[in-house]
Amino acid sequence: MGTAGKVSKYSNLFTSYFIHYPHYLKIKRLLDRKVFETKEQVEQYQYLQMKKIVTHAFHHVPYYRKLFSDIGFRPGDFRSLDDLLKIPLLTKEIIKENREELKAENIPEKHFKVVQTGGTTGMPAEFFLDKRYSSLTEMVFLRHMWKKLGYRQRDRCIVLREDEVAGIQEGERYWNRNLLTNWLIMSAFHLNEDTFPLFYDQIQSFKPKFILAFPSNAYLLARFIRERSLPSFPSVKGIICSSENLFDWQREYIGDVLNAPIFSFYGHSEKCILASECSDLSGYEFYPQYGYVELVNERGTGCTEENERGEIVATGFHNYVSPLIRYKTGDMATFTNEGGSDHPGWYKIRNLEGRVQDYLVDHDNVPKTYLHIDRPFWNIREKVYAYQYVQDEPGKVLLNIHPKEELAEAELAEIKNVFHNTYFKFDLDIRQVAHIPRTSSGKFRYLVQNMKLK
Repeated sequence: MGTAGKVSKYSNLFTSYFIHYPHYLKIKRLLDRKVFETKEQVEQYQYLQMKKIVTHAFHHVPYYRKLFSDIGFRPGDFRSLDDLLKIPLLTKEIIKENREELKAENIPEKHFKVVQTGGTTGMPAEFFLDKRYSSLTEMVFLRHMWKKLGYRQRDRCIVLREDEVAGIQEGERYWNRNLLTNWLIMSAFHLNEDTFPLFYDQIQSFKPKFILAFPSNAYLLARFIRERSLPSFPSVKGIICSSENLFDWQREYIGDVLNAPIFSFYGHSEKCILASECSDLSGYEFYPQYGYVELVNERGTGCTEENERGEIVATGFHNYVSPLIRYKTGDMATFTNEGGSDHPGWYKIRNLEGRVQDYLVDHDNVPKTYLHIDRPFWNIREKVYAYQYVQDEPGKVLLNIHPKEELAEAELAEIKNVFHNTYFKFDLDIRQVAHIPRTSSGKFRYLVQNMKLK
């Protein structure tokens, strides 16, 4: 089904860029400052930003006002970053239960934008970002980060990570040009063996300097090129990957076929933290201007030992409409006492495990990333406790749903319809169940992939 009439999220940058250009310059000047190199400089800046967000939350956010009162904590008690440990961790479950109480009272409702968490357990939670600044802020940071590959503003880019693109015409056109960014936004979910020639010819014609893609989509593009013995894209100077772990075999394969260096970064929809892959590929270093990061072990204390494993806990500095303080991301990583290879004073992690991607494999044995398998539930999320996809063979998927009450046939039919609009060449069977087992760590798994994938 086409998506004509839908507006790409990137088009929102056009209005935001011109109306809020002073904010753009403010963030750009912040990133250009040379005062974030030593650990002491980083900690001083982050303390001041944390003090501001904690004070704001206490005075203007009902959830935090009550929480701080209950634990006997006031902003004046925050005298160092260590005092952050006095504040309890924030989970996705808490966000779900306190959606409205997490909204700042001193910011007009018209500036709120509803966003869903990526989610690793149960159903995604909803929270709010500032529609005026969030996308623009993100873009400034990303542009700064991508300089490592030589990216410059308005360089031509192919974006191969979207599934909703305006102006799609089946069999003819699966992309849309964004004139502000000079990007070609391509519908990755329409990339398959049948449509590949259209994608390939359009990319060659567009002559992009960079490709922005999920690793799985970049791999699929490279695979189609190699299987057909086609030349790669001579204009491409780099591939920028995110939202999934970039495995060594993917890096080698993609780099070999597309003949370009590959760079990976880490972020999430909650906009609390942002990390750049180190140039020596030894880990990820976090932007101290973006947010504060902790690595918390299973005992609930901060990781301090080399190679100790913990969960990434984040506090964002740029979301005042709905602050998330000490937010449990659900992503796991390995602690190191080393600083980043590019910025020794920045916080660094190794072995990011948060997005070890699984795939659904279609009838043609083509792997499809599972990142959008929650989409069939968006309209009925209040009726579902949890869901889980199970695959044992190519093109066949079993969907187990644990509903709050039995779903009607029309609702099940809608789930199938939305699923098939996103995932082609699959048979989907649905089963309503009374319970979905958790993993040993207490989490739901969205996808149980029983096939042995290479």
